[in-house]
Amino acid sequence: MRKKSWSYLKPKDVVDIIAPASYSPQEKFQNGIDWLKHIGLKPNVPDDIIKPDLFFAAPLEIQFQHLKDAIYSDSKAIWCLRGGYGSMRLIPLLQKLRPPKNQKLFLGFSDITSLHLFFSQNWGWPVIHGRTISQLSIELEKTADRAFLKDMIFGRKKKKIFRNLIPLNKHASLVKSISGTISGGNLRIIQSSLGTTWEVKPKGKILFIEDVSERGYSLDRMFEQLIQAKLFNNRLKAVVFGNFTDGKEKNGNDLTREALLRFASRVPYPVLMGFPAGHGEVNYPIPFNVECNLTLGKRASITCHYGGT
Repeated sequence: MRKKSWSYLKPKDVVDIIAPASYSPQEKFQNGIDWLKHIGLKPNVPDDIIKPDLFFAAPLEIQFQHLKDAIYSDSKAIWCLRGGYGSMRLIPLLQKLRPPKNQKLFLGFSDITSLHLFFSQNWGWPVIHGRTISQLSIELEKTADRAFLKDMIFGRKKKKIFRNLIPLNKHASLVKSISGTISGGNLRIIQSSLGTTWEVKPKGKILFIEDVSERGYSLDRMFEQLIQAKLFNNRLKAVVFGNFTDGKEKNGNDLTREALLRFASRVPYPVLMGFPAGHGEVNYPIPFNVECNLTLGKRASITCHYGGT
C-alpha cells in the first residue's frame, strides 16, 4: 500500500464536489459552495450532481462517474456534499480502479465513513473525517471548528490538541501515552463493514466512533455484534467516542451514555469520550491514517497531526 501526504490547498485550487450518498436540495448546499468560493477555492460541481433516485442523490452510475472523474482530475481535493445513505454501493466499482499517482484530500463524515475506510485502508490515503459541504456557509465560518477546518486545509494549522477527554474505564485512567493512527467513524457504518472487502481494520489503531439517532439499546446491540465478531478485541490501542446525539428514548430519557459505559466496562483497553466530532453542533476534522498521540489519565487529551505537505 502506498502512503503519501496530500498537498495543502492554495487559493484558486479546484475542489471536486460529489454526492455519493443521499439527496440534498440545492438550497441546502449552495451556502457551502459559496463558502468555498469565499475562501478562494474553485468548486467543481457536476451539472447532474442531483438526480434523485429513491434513497440516493442520483443513480449509481452517475454517482460513480462523478467520483471516478474526481479521482483522476487535476483537482486538489474531493469534498462530499452530505451523508445519509448510499456511499457503500460505490465500493465494488471503486475496487476496479487503479489508485492515481497523487493522493487528494478527501472530506466528509457520517455515511462517508465507508469511503474513508476504503481509501485509507486500500489506497493508503490520509482522509479527513469532517464537515460536508451542506454544513458550511460564509455566515458560520467563524465558529471554532469551521475556522480550524479552513486553517487545516490551507496548512495554517498542522496539529491540534483536543483536551478534556473523559476516561470511561480503569484502563483509560492510567497515566500513560499511546501513539497510533486513527480509524473509524460512524458506528452504524462500521457495523455495516463487517464481512465486506472494506471491513474496518482497527488492529494497532485508535478507533474513533460517533453516531446519531441511535437509542441506547441500539448502540448496545451494535457493540455486542462487533464484540462477538471479535472486531473489538485487545488488538486495539484505544477507543475514543465522539458525539452521540438524538438518541433519546420515547419517554425522553437518554441511555446512550450508559451504553457507552457498558461497552467500556467489557473491553481490556482504554475507552474515552468527549472528542468534539460527529453529528453535534461542534464537528472538528479528524485525520485518518496519520500519527496521533493519546494521553491518558485525569487530564486526558489527544493530539492530531494533519499530515499534508
